[in-house]
Amino acid sequence: MSLRCVDEAGVDLYSFDLSPEAWQALTEQNRKCRLLRMPCCSAEVNLRKSHRGTPHFVHKAVGDCTTAPETEAHLRLKRIALEVARRHGWDAKTEVAGASPSGETWIADVLAQKNSARVAIEIQWSSQTNDETMRRQERYRQSGIRCLWLLKQPGFPTTEALPAARIVEHDGTYFARVAFSQEIPVEALLDAVFGRRFRFGIPSQGRAIAHIRVGEIECWKRQCRAITKIVTGVDVVFGPHTTSFSVPQLGEYPALFNKVFSHLPRNSKMGRLKKRFSKTQEQQYMSNGCCRCDSIIGEFFEMEAWHSEEIVSSFPIQITPDWKQAIEVEMGDQPEWAVYSASELGI
Repeated sequence: MSLRCVDEAGVDLYSFDLSPEAWQALTEQNRKCRLLRMPCCSAEVNLRKSHRGTPHFVHKAVGDCTTAPETEAHLRLKRIALEVARRHGWDAKTEVAGASPSGETWIADVLAQKNSARVAIEIQWSSQTNDETMRRQERYRQSGIRCLWLLKQPGFPTTEALPAARIVEHDGTYFARVAFSQEIPVEALLDAVFGRRFRFGIPSQGRAIAHIRVGEIECWKRQCRAITKIVTGVDVVFGPHTTSFSVPQLGEYPALFNKVFSHLPRNSKMGRLKKRFSKTQEQQYMSNGCCRCDSIIGEFFEMEAWHSEEIVSSFPIQITPDWKQAIEVEMGDQPEWAVYSASELGI
């Protein structure tokens, strides 16, 4: 099964480029003249439709051809990749053969080219060891080709050297699973790839949204008992990531702390944010305080304000190197590939 064949002049023909009428006419013409050939081995071609109605080309007689038959999923994903690449102005073809500088041969499921840039899309529907995936990826790198892997099996390496997504199917539609359970249609992933919005880790100079959360709590001191508003947290939302900072955590980054809390609305019931000494922790840290007596509201007691918390301020921030470091430290997870919007990346 293939989406492509070649005519008598060696010109590529793609099954999905043909209208139903043109497909029927080509089927009848080829049955009479046998002018179409498979690109892999020049064998004669038959025109077929899958059980889901996908038009494709097959060998009339396989003969000595060693090309493995493709699944319906393989065909559909190749077509999606080809169409998305074309929409972005890339010259894209399927089953393109080449070789690395050392002479190792490869056949790309889809190879897209624009000027001197080349991008391969590999659809791996059968099981493959991680070592083999990385070996094939390195072969593309040595050939000057960037490669995205669309893999059916989970557990592949999460590394900047391997742009990849796991593909799942729901009711006949294919979805890509990338960072932090981000699940989007495959078309959206490929649109991000060719639109330079598929990035590894936390991109610098991006644009995020910060939200300050505030709740109410009663002062723990018996002689005070004032109702105080305290900051319960700051959420930074960037692409699929939401990183939450407590007041002490953000206090470790003074420049970021001052910038964020310059957006805190004035309120007479709001306690001051400053460094205070905690007898419990036997150290000084950035903390909330009572609006009346300025006593420290320890981290343990802040949970009492969670039931009443609300967002009191939302504002854009730019992902400077300091923000990037703070987010990565607080996330604590290994960086992953993720899809961002053009506005988030400033492109």
